[in-house]
Amino acid sequence: MAAILNDCETGILIDSGFPCGSAGDITTTGPGIFRVCPKSEAVPAWFESALTEHFGGAGVPREYAFHVRIRHMGIVPYRISVRFDFTESCGKSYMGPPYWVSHRNIWRKVLPADTDFHEGSHVILSYCLEPGQSIFLANKPYVSPVDVENAMADLSESNGAFSVRQIGVTDQGRPLQVLESNPRPESIMVSATMQPAEPAARPVLAVAHALTDGSALSQRLLDRFQFCFLPMPNPDGAYHGRSVTNDRDEVPMFSFGHVIRGEHAPVEAKAIWDYCSLLRPTAFMEFHTHYQDNRSHKLNPMWHGWFSEHVQERVSMVDEALLGLNQNWRVTKIAPEIPLHECGKFSNLTRKLGTMSYCYQIYTATEEATCAHAVRAVNRLAIAMAGAKWESDAPEPVVREG
Repeated sequence: MAAILNDCETGILIDSGFPCGSAGDITTTGPGIFRVCPKSEAVPAWFESALTEHFGGAGVPREYAFHVRIRHMGIVPYRISVRFDFTESCGKSYMGPPYWVSHRNIWRKVLPADTDFHEGSHVILSYCLEPGQSIFLANKPYVSPVDVENAMADLSESNGAFSVRQIGVTDQGRPLQVLESNPRPESIMVSATMQPAEPAARPVLAVAHALTDGSALSQRLLDRFQFCFLPMPNPDGAYHGRSVTNDRDEVPMFSFGHVIRGEHAPVEAKAIWDYCSLLRPTAFMEFHTHYQDNRSHKLNPMWHGWFSEHVQERVSMVDEALLGLNQNWRVTKIAPEIPLHECGKFSNLTRKLGTMSYCYQIYTATEEATCAHAVRAVNRLAIAMAGAKWESDAPEPVVREG
């Protein structure tokens, strides 16, 4: 149920009753001063037990999203302050600035002067509203499932390089869609995380847009690989403002082990695994986006022991190429000793399908920079996969007077 507060004294209405809205209780603590609690998020008992066993109850972040709509129904400009509380789970470590305000469907950062951040506890955001104005405040620049569907359709309809494939339907009837280029002997799959609080749809689609830029490199890459883009793998969770779950309090990102063992699993996990089983992607890159610049980028490659001997050299070359992308890194290889590795898709893609899998966490503070970084990362991955000879065999440009 959506949270809502109508402050008759000031004419301010705050709610979360819209796509991707995320808030718990909303209260007023004084004229023009409001407090928003996090939206509580339950997880399955098996997952709770696993976090307790391996991470002392922490581990995977829980609630780390907020997204509210604020409307000014009064007749004079009014400055408000909204306090967003963080939870005690380790999700609070993801809640640092910057924060985001949307007006007329354009996200921009809340100014530092209007941000009062208390690490591990809460943030107070201030904003001056004009009469009749409506804004959205959030900790990330969220995008709705319908907007992503429309963006995929636009790309497909405006460019013959791509088509949209529906690989499943969620419990609430939302499509699970992949944007595909033409089939090739080898494929590269690029996905957003299934954790909606790290919205990566736009960076994933930015890579697809970049491949339509008409450059020699993009055309050669489209000729060499099939590209498959999954920008919204948990649309129900995104729509309902969840951080890690879908609408049924399931954790799709960590349910692939259940799918493989034939046990009950979220429909999102099953649809994606079935698609991957048919595609057998040569490489898989998943983006987790934080829209912060407070930490180094993070890469989780796969333990090389899971790859067959004949591809070890190629895997090493791709790993090294990706590591050359940044000056500073945080890197943890997903290996047999990593807790819960068998629950997720990365090690299962590698162990079962031989896929070169990478989890890439981008730490840049704007949408534009995040999209640009995603493009660079996938280009670097694809060029390394194609090999040095392919790169050096680029044809000479055709030059005409004009």
